[in-house]
Amino acid sequence: MENGILKIGSRTMVFNGGNPLSGCPKSYDEANKWADDVNANKSDFHEPKWSFDCGFKLDFDGPILDVSSRFYPPKSHYGPKWDGTVTIMLLGKEIIKEKFERDTLDQLKEAVEKFVKDFASKLNV
Repeated sequence: MENGILKIGSRTMVFNGGNPLSGCPKSYDEANKWADDVNANKSDFHEPKWSFDCGFKLDFDGPILDVSSRFYPPKSHYGPKWDGTVTIMLLGKEIIKEKFERDTLDQLKEAVEKFVKDFASKLNV
């Protein structure tokens, strides 16, 4: 690397933050291997993961709270009302589950959105 410019085959990478020092990955293969190794025991969808961005900037991004729900429509084999549950998970683990049963789709929407907003308000967000 010279003057913050790294040429690898036909590719050119410009390092805006100066030349890499000790501890900085020397290639994206090295950086991605590190990220893959430290993320290996993390769940696929429910926790932040490490990744490298351009210039080897390091990110730790991802969800910590998820809302998951399933509602069944009024049908002869489900029952006469909209019913189901909303589950709120923290890092992939259930922390609260609420059952709902409402006569109309509009009533269900109102109740579910109120539940989620009330939960969020307890988090001071």
